[in-house]
Amino acid sequence: MNLLKSIFRMGVLLLFLFQGMVQGQISQGGIPIQIQKLKSNPLDDLIILPPVDNEKLRKASVLDHEKSILKPFHFAQPFDTILNPKNSGKWYSDGEVMVWQLRIRSVGAYSLNLIFGRFNLPENARLFLIGTKSGEIKGAYTSENNSETHVLAVEPLEGDEILVQYEEPVNVSFPGEIEIARVSHDFMGINTKGDHRPLGISGACNINVNCDIASGSSEIRDAVCRLLIEGTELCSGTLINNTKLDGTPYLLTAYHCINTEAAANRTVFLFNYESPTCESIDGDVSRSLSGSSLKSSFDSLDFALLRLANSLPYIYRPYLAGWNRKNLAPSSSMSIHHPLGDIKKVSIDNNSSVTGRYNTTYLANGFWKILKWDYGVTEAGSSGGPLFDQNKQLIGTLTGGSATCSDPIDDYFEKFALAWDYRKETGNQLKAWLDPINTNAQTLNGFTPNIGPTLCKPVTNFQNTESYATIQIVNGTTKKGYFSGTNVAGYTDFGEQFNFSISSEIQGITLGIAKVKTNPSFATSFINVQVFAGSDKPTTLLYSKKFDIHKFYVDGMNYLQFDTPVKTSGNFFITYNIQELHQGDTLAVYMANRQGNATNSFILKNNTGWSAYTTQNPGGNGSALLTELIACNINLSTKIDSFGSGVDAKIFPNPINGTFFLTVQTKNKLDTPGNTVVYDLLGKEQNISSVVNGPNELTLNFSGKSPGIYFVHVKAGGHTIVGKIAYIP
Repeated sequence: MNLLKSIFRMGVLLLFLFQGMVQGQISQGGIPIQIQKLKSNPLDDLIILPPVDNEKLRKASVLDHEKSILKPFHFAQPFDTILNPKNSGKWYSDGEVMVWQLRIRSVGAYSLNLIFGRFNLPENARLFLIGTKSGEIKGAYTSENNSETHVLAVEPLEGDEILVQYEEPVNVSFPGEIEIARVSHDFMGINTKGDHRPLGISGACNINVNCDIASGSSEIRDAVCRLLIEGTELCSGTLINNTKLDGTPYLLTAYHCINTEAAANRTVFLFNYESPTCESIDGDVSRSLSGSSLKSSFDSLDFALLRLANSLPYIYRPYLAGWNRKNLAPSSSMSIHHPLGDIKKVSIDNNSSVTGRYNTTYLANGFWKILKWDYGVTEAGSSGGPLFDQNKQLIGTLTGGSATCSDPIDDYFEKFALAWDYRKETGNQLKAWLDPINTNAQTLNGFTPNIGPTLCKPVTNFQNTESYATIQIVNGTTKKGYFSGTNVAGYTDFGEQFNFSISSEIQGITLGIAKVKTNPSFATSFINVQVFAGSDKPTTLLYSKKFDIHKFYVDGMNYLQFDTPVKTSGNFFITYNIQELHQGDTLAVYMANRQGNATNSFILKNNTGWSAYTTQNPGGNGSALLTELIACNINLSTKIDSFGSGVDAKIFPNPINGTFFLTVQTKNKLDTPGNTVVYDLLGKEQNISSVVNGPNELTLNFSGKSPGIYFVHVKAGGHTIVGKIAYIP
């Protein structure tokens, strides 16, 4: 008998099992080959790392952070290794494909992350990483992930054991090169589903970036990301614009976070890790990139400028922050960062910062000193995070300080103005990289590298100030399940209504999962996510895809990516069906906890058909599902274009293209032109200046605003006129 009973590609059952699980940085997706093995020594393909005392390391890390003057966050114990197909693991073959498997276990790890010190694959070869307990899959990594450095760092996988699987077809152009140089044991729990995930471990005074108090920060928010450095430390960083406006993915962080080319190569950048509302819910962790090169740094000013190894996919909503190098103290300032690796937070100082010296190790007068934060603070993990001035332009990056929730004073940010050209060597200054065409600009606005079809925005019906809940169906004193999930009341489908544009392309949906419990007798339990066209209820099916709830994170935003963008027109619905869940399964999605005569976008379906949530709950309150869409190629309404029957205003040009100015002409006299308000797509009020040209006309100036969708509210003739416009400079 052969060593293998069989080796085969997964059939329909396993295709469903892994559907929706494959995540990660510029991975190609796909389903791993499954190997059915003969009974053999279970340790043949297993590497067990030395024991780690999580509690001891955690206490030591906390103590180090308390003593340190800097603010990186150490979370993992590294093990440097030399693991490759020649010295470990096992090979299998079916004559067409060679498969190498290696299991790596570090007992008690909350998660494991790998760094491939050698990664160079031939065409059609694939590498997968599989959490043996969670079933999470990252990959496939392919020749598309090859780089000049031949290094690949990956995001952590939950649990204390990883299965590495490399698949190489016969007759490839060259044998693949794979060598694992480091395995890092997470003793803090930065990427797990349980109590050790970083959500909420930062100080209680910290404020989520999507709270109203951070109004106007939606553009710069998307520039900030979390850095996982060499598998062991967390910092923050900011995408930054250059005068060539060519979208080069430069990123600014702290020197004490990254100060060698090796560290830059071995860093993973996580984008969009945030709660969609002011309430704290864990963000999606699937949008990451691996690798960068170190372009410029200077220890005495504590800055490092990196160039990411890859451009950002448009669904990451990249934004390159603008900057100001005038060395003038800001009248107010804001920092956006990831304290203790937590979801994105914001700190605000409503007063002017001052010039300061951090300590004798650093350049005298080389730092902006925050005397006292009015809202939020910074913590370990915030290092490298940006300081923005009152114009939302970057003026520095965080080195450290003593600020805590109980005493939010004395944080220090490197001065961007000095980092610009204090040193004349190109490897120690920012000017050579951020002003490549020698404009000598003192300020530069931010830049969105994607426009038109690739300009993406998050869309949600949740309000920033709303709390969320799991609202139960109660009949008298009997609980019958959840309005947004499993129940015995007969509801099988749940949906959210959207109407924000003439047309758009939906890339995927993020659900705020409140509860998941699965019957262990069944390997899979699916919900069917669907997109419908329709006016007042779902009518025409546009798209459908199944997702296994075994793979959902509880108390977190779960991004469910569609296989292809779904084109919508006008009003549409996103729904999910629970009829393929099993007895004993539990699922619930968070809902807006609205009271009174509130708006409603949440609909339900039972055997009588679709109905609004307001008609099904005893209080008649409206609600919304905690749902966020990633919408691209958004085409806004242009119905307000001429005076005619029922038309009260002309708003032009729409889209705004090649100019900063929008003109509003009203049929009736403007009531209070000074109170004209502009909101972005998420309902955040924008600071837009206006000039009144006459009793029926005004001009709005969108200079400095990010490309995107805006809603203009003008009062005339005793009522409010709302116009949707697109700004594409």
